[in-house]
Amino acid sequence: MGATSAAKNLFKTFQEVRQKKSLYQRVKEYRGFVPIKYETDDFLVSTARNGQELFKVLELRHEVFVEEWQGRRAFHGLDVDQYDFSADHLMIVDKRINEVVGTYRLMSSHFTHDFYSASELELDDFIRLPATKLEMGRACVHSNYRDGNTIDLLWKGLTRYIFATKTEYLFGCASIKCTNPDMIGRVYKTLRDQGSWSDEYRARARWEYQFPGFAMNVPDGLTPGEKRELLPALLRSYLHAGAKVYGWPALDRDFACTDLLTILDWKQLNPRFQSRFFKD
Repeated sequence: MGATSAAKNLFKTFQEVRQKKSLYQRVKEYRGFVPIKYETDDFLVSTARNGQELFKVLELRHEVFVEEWQGRRAFHGLDVDQYDFSADHLMIVDKRINEVVGTYRLMSSHFTHDFYSASELELDDFIRLPATKLEMGRACVHSNYRDGNTIDLLWKGLTRYIFATKTEYLFGCASIKCTNPDMIGRVYKTLRDQGSWSDEYRARARWEYQFPGFAMNVPDGLTPGEKRELLPALLRSYLHAGAKVYGWPALDRDFACTDLLTILDWKQLNPRFQSRFFKD
């Protein structure tokens, strides 16, 4: 190895160490915004209060999004970005083993106007609405807990946060683990045919997230089996609640998935959904 290459490698290592130190310091100093709590015999649902709890959230996200989805490992072992420090982080803790097994990032317009979804999609028409908005993102669940009970727990915690912040609109990017333009076209045809798609806010992907080959004028939608397999449980849950997918999709090349902008007007919440999830 030449002197120039050795110097470049040393400089890169120095940058990574400095970044890691800065990142860990920011996580360590984190403090939550809105405390909420819901508890069952086996599980605790709450927002992360401090850096120690946020570390556990980011480690779970790394396990799911980086190791499981991407098949790699980040040098710091965390899935973290700039938006995490202006957000609350909903946690599901299995009290039997004292481990975080599910999480959801919650970004309220009370505390920020810099939303992750706006980095992928043009959202000016929606953001201008004079209402309290809550962006939901980075939802993940440990592989051993991916069942209906976990979705119920997420909703229990989420609704408490919604009431505490007087949220009027919920929104965020729901990710589908598929990048095939024909299949995504069929997803959108299915959503449009069932009345779950709207172009009211003209949401379009920014240049680096545009989806080559995507078209909505495909002849066939999804079969019931394809719908269950392709649409994640949380997205299906929001559609049942009364949410719609808006605009066109964004292609996330880093995570090899397609992001769908999902918006729920809280005033349009499905009454049957409300009676199922909000009994206590």
